[in-house]
Amino acid sequence: MNQLTITRFNGTEVFPIESAHLFMVRESENLTLWFEIEATEEGAHFNADTSVYPARPSAELGIKLAQFDASKLVGQKFKHPGTSNDDEDACSALFYYYEHQPLRDNLVSILSQSSNIFKICWMARTQDVNFYDGSKPDAKLEINADFMLKSTF
Repeated sequence: MNQLTITRFNGTEVFPIESAHLFMVRESENLTLWFEIEATEEGAHFNADTSVYPARPSAELGIKLAQFDASKLVGQKFKHPGTSNDDEDACSALFYYYEHQPLRDNLVSILSQSSNIFKICWMARTQDVNFYDGSKPDAKLEINADFMLKSTF
């Protein structure tokens, strides 16, 4: 099932994922494996405080790699700590709900592959999606989706 689950202080929100992609970017000698998802509000389950202003969440994560071989991704786990606070630049680990905010403690597990589709579980945490003042505990994200590998480089 392709879905984004956000566990918040006041309940759980669930969003169908409209698109999920992974692709490789090469900049000089640096390789970054990017994961991107876009969810939709259609068929989503919101909490009471967010249902008035439906969101279309999205997320992106870039993992630096020394080398890349798509045939060896299954079974891999990638960790990305993200930023240590909300004031740091988080351009390689971002979540968008109403505002963009950094993702922390990212763990991406590549579960299986069928042709250019990879079944992936991506877990992370972020500041609460409707309270940006730190007054609420972090929200936990779980993304389970079939990611399409786009042409690389």
